[in-house]
Amino acid sequence: MISENLIREKLEPYLEPKGLFIIDISISPHNQIEITIDGDNYVGIDECVDVSRYVESFLNRDEEDFSLTISSPDANKPLQTARQYPKHIGKEISVITKENKELKGKLTDADADGIKVLIKIKEKKDKKTKTIDQEIYLPFQQIKKAKILLPF
Repeated sequence: MISENLIREKLEPYLEPKGLFIIDISISPHNQIEITIDGDNYVGIDECVDVSRYVESFLNRDEEDFSLTISSPDANKPLQTARQYPKHIGKEISVITKENKELKGKLTDADADGIKVLIKIKEKKDKKTKTIDQEIYLPFQQIKKAKILLPF
């Protein structure tokens, strides 16, 4: 059986100098291998083809047959790793916290421990409602799910 650990240990050093990283590896009982990669910048079809060829170079079809799919993350999927956030700074984001509270705003910063989001808060003062901007910091351990909102 083809091992996720084998793929990960061979693939990570290959991807790192290219600014790419693994998001997910799944292997079915029938050796259908699906690898999702992302990058610090854009991941295009050429990068996926290159990674596919590299993975095929160290897996031997004569020993064990397999099918292989390499893809970049779907725009509608939640972000899965801390490394995905920095390239989305300045974009609108929806975050669901562990307490199931949804926050929507602009992603303003991201580091290894969490993110900053600029949200709009309605504040009542002297019978008037005023909207103010507030930047909040969310550690990754408080985030249940985060998704970049598409502009359309």
